[in-house]
Amino acid sequence: MIIESPAKMPQPRKMETKPGVALALGGGAFHGPAHVGVIKALEENGVPINLIIGASAGSLVGAMYADQPDADSLMRFVNTKAKQIFDFSLFRSSEGFISGKKLQKYMLKNCKAKNIEDLKIPFGAMVSDLVSGKSIVLTSGPIAASVNASCAIPFIFEPVKMYGRTFVDGGVLDNLPAGICRDMGAQIVIAVDIMATNDTTEEIDNMLKVLLRSLAIASGKLKAENIAKADFVITPDLKGIPYMSGAKNKDAYDSGYVSAMRLMPQIKELITKKGIILKSK
Repeated sequence: MIIESPAKMPQPRKMETKPGVALALGGGAFHGPAHVGVIKALEENGVPINLIIGASAGSLVGAMYADQPDADSLMRFVNTKAKQIFDFSLFRSSEGFISGKKLQKYMLKNCKAKNIEDLKIPFGAMVSDLVSGKSIVLTSGPIAASVNASCAIPFIFEPVKMYGRTFVDGGVLDNLPAGICRDMGAQIVIAVDIMATNDTTEEIDNMLKVLLRSLAIASGKLKAENIAKADFVITPDLKGIPYMSGAKNKDAYDSGYVSAMRLMPQIKELITKKGIILKSK
């Protein structure tokens, strides 16, 4: 069943202290395992993660990690097949081919907390309001429904109705939410871009691929301002890895890990310069 949301949007989660290191996890469908590789590299090097803001696939990975801050626990997502999350049907709705029910059930199964404000790490899910045309970050309320809304790619997922509004994929308006991290007081912002607009080697041979490639190009034009607000932008090499299949999840994970390790000396240098304490191994 789809999670019922409160009639009104809950009050945002209050930040007790300004976050030291924030992660801005971008959208990119099944490129999401690359985020897991990045988090694994940061965790191995003692980099503290004090805030996570995710768009689309970044919200799914971010919520799961904020719930259980252990990169190894995220390997269950890397090993997840598309059919475990997507309930695809050509006859379901005129608004989208995927209802989001399986995605919400997946989040309920894999998160101990039910509401965003109860997560161990402060977290926010980016959504796009279809009526107002505004980008919104959800920092409270039901995790499953919020992540579903953040992942609701237009024409593919049915929009999610919450708080009297209609939400679709957060990546439509803000696919790399580094600016939100900065607005929330983060001292260091690490952005992970899994939907870079570089040339793709994947053959664009169906309607779904056309749509996803179009979104990738459009998001590239919109995210330039956000990139400027990040201290570091990690861009895994994901050429040839499909957006809507889990067939190469491990390759995406490995690319995320390698890309993060390349920047690790600079990341640790800035952390030390800012007086932020690295976690002991």
